Amino acid sequence: MTNDKMPVGLSAFQKKIIFLIFSSFSVIALAEQPVTKPIESVAESCDLSFPGAELNSRHFQNVKAADSFKKQAKILIAMSEHEQAVRNHFTKGQPIDWKEVEETDRKNTRDFKKMIEKEGLFSVSQIGGQGVAAEFSLIQRSRDFAFQRNALDMMRRLFARQDFPGDYLAILEDQLLAKDGKPQIYGTRVKPDGSLYPVIDKDQLDARRASRGLAPLRQAICPMSKAE
Repeated sequence: MTNDKMPVGLSAFQKKIIFLIFSSFSVIALAEQPVTKPIESVAESCDLSFPGAELNSRHFQNVKAADSFKKQAKILIAMSEHEQAVRNHFTKGQPIDWKEVEETDRKNTRDFKKMIEKEGLFSVSQIGGQGVAAEFSLIQRSRDFAFQRNALDMMRRLFARQDFPGDYLAILEDQLLAKDGKPQIYGTRVKPDGSLYPVIDKDQLDARRASRGLAPLRQAICPMSKAE
C-alpha cells in the first residue's frame, strides 16, 4: 500500500486524532500511572521531511476507504468522535465525567471487538487513512490491556505489509511497556517536564524511530517547544 504524496495540511478529523494521541495516556491510566503523553503530534510549522516519513500516519491520511469498507470506516470514525466528545470538557479546563468516559471506552471496545473478531484489524487499504486513525484511537483508549496486546500483534502484521502506519505501532508498544513498568523502545512518552521516560539504548533511538515512521526525537518535540 503506497501513497506518492505526503500531505502537509491536516484535516479537522486528523487534528482531533492528534489531540486523542497527545492526551491519551493520562486518561487511560487514570491514577494508576504518572501523567504522561505521546509526543508524536508534529506541528504543520515543523519540517516534515525525515527518514521513514513514508511509514507515518500522515503519509496515509488522504487514502480513501475502499467502497466495500466505507460503512465500517464511517462507524469507526463516529465511535472515535463520540469518545472525544465525552472528553471535551478536558480541553476547556473543566472536570471530566470519568464515569461517562469509562462507560464510553468500555462500550467502544466491546463494539469494536465484535467488528474485528472474524477478520482482524482493518488496514489502510480497506478503511482509509481516517478510518485507521479512528481505529487506532479506539485501541489506544481501550481499558482492556489484553485486547491492546492482541491488537498490537495484528498491527505488526499489517505494518509488515505496509498497510498500517508505523507511528501508531510505536506509540501503542511504548504505551504497553509503560503500563508494565518497562523502558520504552521508541521514546514516544515524555514526563510533564518534557524529559523522556526511560528508553532502551538511547544512542540508537532515532534509528528505531525512523523504522516506525517517527521523526528524530529533536524534531518530534518541535511543536512542544514552539508552544512554550
